[in-house]
Amino acid sequence: MVSFGDNADGSGMNENPAEPSAPVNSPVNKPAVAAPATKTTKTTQQELVTQNTDNSNVIAEQKKKDKDRKDKLALENQRIEAANRAASEATADRKRKEKVAINNANGLNGMFGNNNSTGSGTGSGDTHQGNPAGKGSSGGNSWSLNGRSLTGRLVSPTYNRDVEGKITVNIRVDENGNVVSATIGSPTTISDAETRNATTSAAKNTHFTAGKGVSAGSITYNFNLK
Repeated sequence: MVSFGDNADGSGMNENPAEPSAPVNSPVNKPAVAAPATKTTKTTQQELVTQNTDNSNVIAEQKKKDKDRKDKLALENQRIEAANRAASEATADRKRKEKVAINNANGLNGMFGNNNSTGSGTGSGDTHQGNPAGKGSSGGNSWSLNGRSLTGRLVSPTYNRDVEGKITVNIRVDENGNVVSATIGSPTTISDAETRNATTSAAKNTHFTAGKGVSAGSITYNFNLK
């Protein structure tokens, strides 16, 4: 037999002639390829689950905040309604007490007015009548104020002019009976400014009984030559 080995000692030949040598690039000599890893897929799924959980927590927290805000608003509305109701009840109670006091005062003033009047509205004393007349005369002058009575006497104007005639003063009286406004009205036959100013000053110093709200009326001052 003839040897075709590469080396002189025949080391390059296959020791087992029956089995042929495998080529270098044969699949037998190729390294095994590892299976693709699934770590990335599992990590992505974990991140999605975590993100969904976080979103659920945010939504739940927002719903809780909205509910708390609505509850606070409802409590505030209840507090305001209760305060308004209490204020309305207090106002109604105050008006009721004022009405009772006014009615009692009017009854007393009516009794005294009838006792002090002369019936015809003339004389030197106070002749004002009680409610509901709302008019009378005092010291030669007359007054008219719906629903009110005169307290004491009409204040007489102080003047130095020798005049004759009448001056009508329109008045507005507050709920306490104080004259808060006095202006020259009609009929008025005296044009003297000093005398007119004296009548408005006297009107502002006159007092009437208390009543509900502001009442409007007039005082007529009569002047005779001295």
